[in-house]
Amino acid sequence: MTADSPTPAKRRLTRKGKLLILAIVVVLCLIWIGLAVAHRLTHVSEQDARVMADQVTVSSRLEGWVTNFTLTEGDTLHKGDTVASLYSEPDQHRLKALTANVATQQARVDYEQARLATAEKQLRGGMNLTSRQLEASKAAEKAAQARLTEAERDFKRSDKLYQQHSVSEQRRDQDYYAYQAALAEHAQAQQEVQVSQALADNAQVGFINGSQMPLPNPEVLRQQVRIARQELAEAQAELQQEQLRIADLEIKSPIDGVVNKTLVDQGEYVSAGQPILMMHDPSKLWVEANIKETEIGELRVGQPVAITVDAFPDQSFSGHVAVIGRAATSQFALLPDPNPSGNFTKITQRIPVRIRFDDGPIDLIGPGMMVEVDIDVSGDGQKRLAHAELETATPE
Repeated sequence: MTADSPTPAKRRLTRKGKLLILAIVVVLCLIWIGLAVAHRLTHVSEQDARVMADQVTVSSRLEGWVTNFTLTEGDTLHKGDTVASLYSEPDQHRLKALTANVATQQARVDYEQARLATAEKQLRGGMNLTSRQLEASKAAEKAAQARLTEAERDFKRSDKLYQQHSVSEQRRDQDYYAYQAALAEHAQAQQEVQVSQALADNAQVGFINGSQMPLPNPEVLRQQVRIARQELAEAQAELQQEQLRIADLEIKSPIDGVVNKTLVDQGEYVSAGQPILMMHDPSKLWVEANIKETEIGELRVGQPVAITVDAFPDQSFSGHVAVIGRAATSQFALLPDPNPSGNFTKITQRIPVRIRFDDGPIDLIGPGMMVEVDIDVSGDGQKRLAHAELETATPE
């Protein structure tokens, strides 16, 4: 026996080592098979899934030439940012004309209101003046009536005494002429009362002191003020409409998002409603997974989901089941299979399931990316998710 020949003891140790290694491999295989079976019983996995988002198409409400458009795919926009501008020079000139028209109508309203205020003051002053004149005339008429009554009484007394030869004829004649003068004075006072009453009546419609040029009637002026205000409102409405049109020539971003695709170039003429670009909000992504109908019965809203994006295979994202569809995807096919031959082959249908990300906005993940989902359908996973949501909602 040479020195290089292995001894029987060493050969036996080698066989034991091989058996040990084989046993370890068998145990590991059994453990792997057990874990795979346990995972299969508690999880629903699917590769037919992709990232989705609400695609927003930004369009122009008006037609015109695009004078400012510099966006490209991947640019970030905030809500209210300018997407594109349309040619607006004629509209700017029309805006200036309508602004001047509004100023003119406002000046007319102010003028009519000033005339109305002046007419009301003049009317009140004229009515006050004629009212005082009427009161003075009535007072003078009462005084004349008193003098007439006294003169009549003196004349009757003088005439009776003259018949009795107690007074002279001259005295009776004096009382008679005084009585006639009192009659004329009273008649004149009555005429003055009638004239004052007529002036007071005419003052209510703008005629003061018999003027042949009547003052403006306040009621007529009130109607003119209403007409002026209505014309001002019409001018303001036209101005606001033009301002809205000019605002629509500046196409704004309706949301915070990222540009997916541009559909026009600067200098093009776009029609009303023509799409300008497409964009999405990266903070509102979700995964749409098409689950086999044979497994859909195990799914519940709120179950946790492990998400693997094909673009980032070394990174896993968390999510949860948000919506479980109620119709198979085949129902929405453009060319459904009517099966005219009568031959039937049963095919497992797919039900769309919407899965929400729990990680918030995720950079570099966009709509259309393929993902794989692993849904935990065990009750423990759903309880852990509910407990985590409760801890997040409860302030410390």
